Amino acid sequence: MEILRKKLSVIAGLLVLFSMMACKKWVSDARQPLGVDDAKVFSTEQGFREVLNGVYLQMGDSTLYGKELTMGVLSLAGRNYDSVSVKKVRPLYYNAAIYNFTDPKIKDYTNDVWNKMYKAIANLNNLLYNLELRKTIFTGNNYNTYKGEALALRAYLHFDLLRLFASIDAGTPGIPYVTTIDFNETKAGTVGNTLEQCIADLSAADALLAADNMSTSQITKWAVKGLLARVYLYKGDTGKANENALAVIDSKKFELSVNTNSDLFFNKENIFTLYIYSNNYYAYYKAIFGAPSLIGLSVSGQSALYGSTVTDYRKSFIDATTGAASGVPLLPKKFTVTASNIFPMVRLTEMYYIAAECAADVSTGLSYINKVRVSRNLTGLTAVNVPDPESLSKEIMNEYRKEFLGEGQVFFYYKRKNIPFNALPFYPKVPAVPGEAYLPVASNATYTFVKPE
Repeated sequence: MEILRKKLSVIAGLLVLFSMMACKKWVSDARQPLGVDDAKVFSTEQGFREVLNGVYLQMGDSTLYGKELTMGVLSLAGRNYDSVSVKKVRPLYYNAAIYNFTDPKIKDYTNDVWNKMYKAIANLNNLLYNLELRKTIFTGNNYNTYKGEALALRAYLHFDLLRLFASIDAGTPGIPYVTTIDFNETKAGTVGNTLEQCIADLSAADALLAADNMSTSQITKWAVKGLLARVYLYKGDTGKANENALAVIDSKKFELSVNTNSDLFFNKENIFTLYIYSNNYYAYYKAIFGAPSLIGLSVSGQSALYGSTVTDYRKSFIDATTGAASGVPLLPKKFTVTASNIFPMVRLTEMYYIAAECAADVSTGLSYINKVRVSRNLTGLTAVNVPDPESLSKEIMNEYRKEFLGEGQVFFYYKRKNIPFNALPFYPKVPAVPGEAYLPVASNATYTFVKPE
């Protein structure tokens, strides 16, 4: 373990050097040196693997998917919690919860996100450049594997930058899609252009990656198909989204959990997960859910989301030994009991929800929803409960809210569907818990974060 820790520290240090050129200036015309000897770093296959592993570690940073783009800022903006006291929480969190994205704390935070995402992209582009220079050193299928992984990660990061910093409308300005390391300015295309570039990278990765690699700690062919389903759905191409979602489902390589509530992340269903340093991980969720913030979902909020039933495995949000007895939402079981030091990035249930949304008829769509419901210890819904497309759409939204609680995905769902702010949870003007559950949203709020100047 100590050897692994030292190796990861070396990788992280190496990536700091790689990333010096990749701050906000990196997408302008300021030329900066890499500051490393590429010929040495990329002299072996292992060097390429370590740089890729380092990018995964970058993604696990607390600013990114280690905390804020999952259970922190994005879950607050996704209205996953109702106990958010302006007197107790950090200004960053309170302003995220009320969609005040022009607040200085939010703008400082999103500037950090922008820089760190592009730093990771810069490392991927440098790896891809050196990959072509040194093709002869690779054995077996490693060239295809490393290239496919790097292209898929590049698309993943650009797509989330797009979802954070651009409108949903295809003709509006997107974000710079950076594919080179020449440090010249990369201008932003439209949202539609950016989506096409994401699809191009993911399609290339799909052709390169082997179907028999079932690792979940790295981007694989199956994670790529899941991401293609996600991107195509965002684009509005339901045919292609459905095709890729069903490719994952019908492969039978991943199965829904059955008859268990011991693992509230349902890890066997994960298609792609991200490693987070275990010590940091504890500090990350403690900072959100522990004192003095005590951010969480109240008992009344749980009932509003999950209903009065106690059978839904996903309802075990409050830690029974700390929160349930007093009614104070402390550390959610979902994170403390089952998460360990990994976080899900692409899950099988999302493929079922995409298939349900893209289905040709309500009956077919409902069949995919019911498969998830049954695996979560609920009875299936019928045409009596869900008689039309509008009802099906509501059930899909409810499933996103329940399944991805604290994972950051609900915010992106609301944005993609352009759901009115007065339809979000915990909107009532009379707070259930005075001073805590009232989260007002301004009429001019937006789902789009402010790009760095």
